[in-house]
Amino acid sequence: MKRLLLAGFVSAGLALPLLSVPADAALPGDVAVSDQTYVRYDGGTDPVLAACSINNRQQNEPAASIAPHNPALLTAGANDYCTVPTAGGTWAGFYYSATGGSTWTNSLLPGYPGDTSPAGTASPLNRIGVTNAGDPVQAWDNNGHVYYAGIGFNRAKPGLGSIWVARYGWPGGASPSYQFTTLVERGTPSPIFLGLFHDKILIEVDRGADSPYAGNVYVCWARFTASGPNNGVFVATSADGGRSFRTQKVSESVHGSQFCDIAVTRNGDVHVAWRQFDAGTGQMQNNGVAWVKSTNGGKSFSKPAVAAEFIGWDPGDQTVSPAAYGQAKYNACLVGDGTLGACASPEPRAFARDCGDGPFACQSGYVFHRMNTQVRITADPTASGDPDEVFVVFDASVPGSETSTGSTYGTISEGVGSQASVYLIRTTTGGSTWSAPSRIDAQAVGHQYFPDIVAEAGRLHAVWQDSRYDAVVGPGGRDFRSVPVGNRAVAANPPGAVAGPPGLAAFYATSANGGASWVVSQVSTVNTMPQYEQFGDRDVPFFGDYNYIAASGTTAFMTWTDHRDVVAGNDPRYPVDGVDGFDVLQCRAANPDGTFGPDTCPNAGGLDQNIYGAIR
Repeated sequence: MKRLLLAGFVSAGLALPLLSVPADAALPGDVAVSDQTYVRYDGGTDPVLAACSINNRQQNEPAASIAPHNPALLTAGANDYCTVPTAGGTWAGFYYSATGGSTWTNSLLPGYPGDTSPAGTASPLNRIGVTNAGDPVQAWDNNGHVYYAGIGFNRAKPGLGSIWVARYGWPGGASPSYQFTTLVERGTPSPIFLGLFHDKILIEVDRGADSPYAGNVYVCWARFTASGPNNGVFVATSADGGRSFRTQKVSESVHGSQFCDIAVTRNGDVHVAWRQFDAGTGQMQNNGVAWVKSTNGGKSFSKPAVAAEFIGWDPGDQTVSPAAYGQAKYNACLVGDGTLGACASPEPRAFARDCGDGPFACQSGYVFHRMNTQVRITADPTASGDPDEVFVVFDASVPGSETSTGSTYGTISEGVGSQASVYLIRTTTGGSTWSAPSRIDAQAVGHQYFPDIVAEAGRLHAVWQDSRYDAVVGPGGRDFRSVPVGNRAVAANPPGAVAGPPGLAAFYATSANGGASWVVSQVSTVNTMPQYEQFGDRDVPFFGDYNYIAASGTTAFMTWTDHRDVVAGNDPRYPVDGVDGFDVLQCRAANPDGTFGPDTCPNAGGLDQNIYGAIR
């Protein structure tokens, strides 16, 4: 099993008492995902969980939550690839701690292929024939329930890209009690882009101190359709504890919408924010933070408005072989060796959001995982919160930081790079007016991405990935803006790159004055290399799409994807690369024709991508 373990607390023999330390104090250690035993929701086991206990596979896109009634009760989640060898696909990992993080237990959401337990066979995901689940998100109510939501899908037809919400009860004790899973929206049988596919989900529960709708559960997501980039944002509302939901579209008149999030104020007002894209929508709109508001418990929402515009930070490149790239992406998806989602088609792809070796090679020669500007929103639901105050963070290009990359790689457009930074905007008028974007932690070098934020008990807490320690070098001596995180341009493999020393870290910031000033610290104890080629037959990286942070009282708990436990190696298929620093441990036998067979040691550490986190 992958067990979340608070290393600093364990070594000190301390648990709950440390949770009362002020948020701006330095606490030791961070939370490591280590190899222990997976257990079923009822404490039992099965062959799938037995395999998960020993195979050291990837986890990414973590969730995090803390019980409002007891900050010693923590939950987390992730896209868990431990089910790939037995079930052929990924599933939603569910992890929990009853000791404030000093010990953790790992499990899986019931309903995975091979789950013959009563809860597994009763799951609606099992009933409709879904074999993959992920994109995990979590939130508590005030009545001892933690809600766990995500997407369910098949990698081939029928795609069935669907939205689910599960509920666990945990008023106290050693472990939560799984109660049920509800199917919120069901996708069509066609794969993504050929029908309806629901993706990019977030969840929030009304815990407002003065809310008449306390206990309402809200879920938002993007619905992708065959009409291309004109996808919309939808919100589902439950007034009966997650047993049933009512769905409505909230992004009318906005096109190219993704990365939604939800905030509920102390009086029960619901704010939904998301990113509206400027490119490929056929509409006259800029990159920006779009938002809507409900004052009646989610029954209806205001028309969309834009809180702020920004310059997107969206790394990309041109592929060397569009046909080979498209086929390799499709092949990797089919066998659970890539990003989540139904597998569209092997059609050629000239533009790539992630690049690597072999068929995944891009014209710049760089290796990088996908990243895009995203939006997160929060409001303080406690008695300390202002019912008209809402906060939004997003990672965007710093205006004026644009520069030539000297290659086909770019973050704004082909050949144009920029610096990414985390920005905050704020309204104290319920959305009538918004502050100008301000940088939480302005740095001269490095990128900041994958931000998340939470407001609780009069404080703000934020987390993000930060590359300020990255020793990157662009072509011709260009700086960090011209190359992806973790890359150093070289003339060999023309053009190409080698990895720099691990230079990515998770950072945490807290504010007690509404974001006017921040106390910032590195929260990960070890820097990481995010570009290990663990996917697509060990040819391309995937680092997930987000971090997560939650709070209870003065305690904050945050999670992120981390590569410190990955065993590096050398890929014998590409001898011209030598040891480039992106390869992971793999075992391949040479064939008589000079090609190489498959990796025969996938459980030996090369795929040991884990979830780390920390309490502050």
